[in-house]
Amino acid sequence: MNSPPPPCASALDRAFLAFGAGAPDARLDVGAVVYVEGRAPTLSDLMNLIGGALHLLPVLSHELCAAGTTAAWLPARDFEVGRHVVETVVPGEGRSDVLDAARQLWAERLTRGSAWELRLLRPSSGDGWGLSYRVHHSRQDGVAIGQTLQTLFAPAGPGPVPRPAADAGTGSRTGRALRAVGTAVALYAGYRRFPPTGLGTPWELSGRRQVSTAAASLPRLRTVAHTVGGTVNDVHLAALAGAVRAWLLEAGRTPGPLAVAVPLSVRLPEESTTWGNRCFLRRVWLPCQESDPRRRLVRTVAAGAGLKSARVRRTAQDLLHRAPDRLVRFALHRMLDPRYAPVIASYVPCGEDEEAVPPTLTDVLPMTLLPPGHPFNVCLTTYGSTAQIAMISDASVPGADRLPELWRRETAALCGGPVS
Repeated sequence: MNSPPPPCASALDRAFLAFGAGAPDARLDVGAVVYVEGRAPTLSDLMNLIGGALHLLPVLSHELCAAGTTAAWLPARDFEVGRHVVETVVPGEGRSDVLDAARQLWAERLTRGSAWELRLLRPSSGDGWGLSYRVHHSRQDGVAIGQTLQTLFAPAGPGPVPRPAADAGTGSRTGRALRAVGTAVALYAGYRRFPPTGLGTPWELSGRRQVSTAAASLPRLRTVAHTVGGTVNDVHLAALAGAVRAWLLEAGRTPGPLAVAVPLSVRLPEESTTWGNRCFLRRVWLPCQESDPRRRLVRTVAAGAGLKSARVRRTAQDLLHRAPDRLVRFALHRMLDPRYAPVIASYVPCGEDEEAVPPTLTDVLPMTLLPPGHPFNVCLTTYGSTAQIAMISDASVPGADRLPELWRRETAALCGGPVS
């Protein structure tokens, strides 16, 4: 299912490498935590599984090597599965103890010198177990992480990856290169000014991360999305807007339009699904100032229309594949600047049928970036009949851990049902 490594890293892969070098305090590890019912495997079982899957996932046994302004995927020197696949015995048992242990692990940095880690979270007694997959963002984006986990653990392997429109790569090579530079110049013009982003004055941040979660019914979110001609992600973003509104009011702040950076997957059909980054951030203004949940949803659908545009995806592809590295690096720095958008809102679908999701899997918690200066970021994942968010917040932001519960209440309000 996986192609050989690309001859060189994408401009965005190289930009993430440079971003890490230029911002040593940035936490660039991303990934997911999953919880599975039943008896836990042994560490040797897990190591054998990974070793047997390396032919399907060669990204795990390669490293991204930088040389000047270029970077390439090369076989990792002295690669050993045992350096990356490790185990933690969790005191206690059950889902809450395992997930609490995972949250504590994610509060710490990834082991220095390790590009990825798959950690077995085995309770000291009882059934049920967890996995924590962490990887440096220069190696994989959210879609690639989801595809990696499905390749390893889903009964039928990964499902299809959403692809951009068929005409996304049209045009001559020269024309696309010129369009890429034009896109970068247009982005630069848009970054020169920083209007209010909707969160008021900056928060005092500690750099320590915490994780909180909430879940909702995926079929109900789909039903609501259908009534307004939107998507599940539109409903999620509208609920996020309502949650931030309620949170700001609790903090004595006046809600305004909130600038949110939303990643788009722009992989071409011929590109492998697990190597590197093929995503693009686009700013969307969420109507947090709107008090009525239904009007807030309609306005969110309208605000996010550009996310579904073939033209937007085409220009994003041109930027990632054709624009000079210096411009892509500049764009990434600006997109991760809290003055541009203080919140990143991601969406990673992880399979929604029995063949794509093991029946014993009961939790998938995506872990996204929390760049310097960001008070919190959120990632939605869908699996089976569940829509779940994981909120990564700075531990010093008052009440940030309440946002998932407020999001759950907002989804209930949009779906017309009680909060259970």
